[in-house]
Amino acid sequence: MNMKSRIHPGQTQASSKQVLDEALLNFIVKDYQPLSIVENEGFRELVQALQPSYVLPTRKTIKQMLAKKYEEEQERVKMQVQQAVAITFGNISTSKWAGRPKVPQLMPSRRCRDTWQRAILPGPRIL
Repeated sequence: MNMKSRIHPGQTQASSKQVLDEALLNFIVKDYQPLSIVENEGFRELVQALQPSYVLPTRKTIKQMLAKKYEEEQERVKMQVQQAVAITFGNISTSKWAGRPKVPQLMPSRRCRDTWQRAILPGPRIL
């Protein structure tokens, strides 16, 4: 849990629940805990001792929260990869393969191809 996500005095119950839910998700993911941990008596007692006002989400709710978090992380990683590719290759055009409609094919722009050919291949340009 980072410093921003700590519970502070005067924080609303809804926002502190959100912080605790996030910490619970991180605990489950980072420590490879089963979703059923929220149903374990000892874990429930520990949480009540640490934060009596916190109501643990159900296993079903945690599953939904994890699915949402997965989608968010997948989108974040996709954006980072696109930014890295853009920085690395400059102008990029994408097109879809006919056989794989959900896999984009990254192709350098004509300007990049020309630059690579001049730098690597001696003699006349191929394309």
